[in-house]
Amino acid sequence: MSLTATSDIDGYRSGGPVDAPRRVRQRRVHRGWVGLGLLAIVIAALGSVTLFRALGPAHEYLALARDVPIGAQLTAADLTVVRLSASPGLTPVPAHQADEVVGRYAAVPLLRGTLLTPDHLTTERVPGPGEHLVPVSLPRDQLPGRSLRAGDHVMLVATSGRTVGTTEVTDPRTFPARVHDVAEGDGRDNVVVSVLVDERDGAVIAALAASGRIAIVLTAGGD
Repeated sequence: MSLTATSDIDGYRSGGPVDAPRRVRQRRVHRGWVGLGLLAIVIAALGSVTLFRALGPAHEYLALARDVPIGAQLTAADLTVVRLSASPGLTPVPAHQADEVVGRYAAVPLLRGTLLTPDHLTTERVPGPGEHLVPVSLPRDQLPGRSLRAGDHVMLVATSGRTVGTTEVTDPRTFPARVHDVAEGDGRDNVVVSVLVDERDGAVIAALAASGRIAIVLTAGGD
């Protein structure tokens, strides 16, 4: 549809068809999309608040400044202070409890840079009176059927290099022992089992272990 209009331009009168103005269609905004967008913003905000609360503010905790062997007494020089946010499942020792842990004994080998937890320490000296702590390195395929655990009662068997058929076979010598710790060896196929033995047998067992002449048998007390 066209309209005829006249106008004066610089003293001249002109006329002609003029197009009708176009209607601009406005886009409709769906309320559903707006609602979903607002919901996403709210969820993101709540998630940030929850994460912040879960991590919590940073606190100071104790960590190992150097390696501490199993059974060693902890000193102030063994400790350092780190600042971090506590994570669920971790129970590190707060820094203000340093005086309480100094003087205790390492229940497991402690490695530099790891957080100190109450399970790492014991008030009992290791080895105790009348005991020796001896490390025995063994290939994994020479361990009992299931993994050894701290506290397992085992029997150490002294093996010999005798040749069957040319030498009379005698009963092997055995020593009762208790597993104190199990750790990875230098190689992937080796395991170091630290055992507590009677002090009278400590030197003999250490010599047998150094020559690779020790086998470990899990006894009924270790089940």
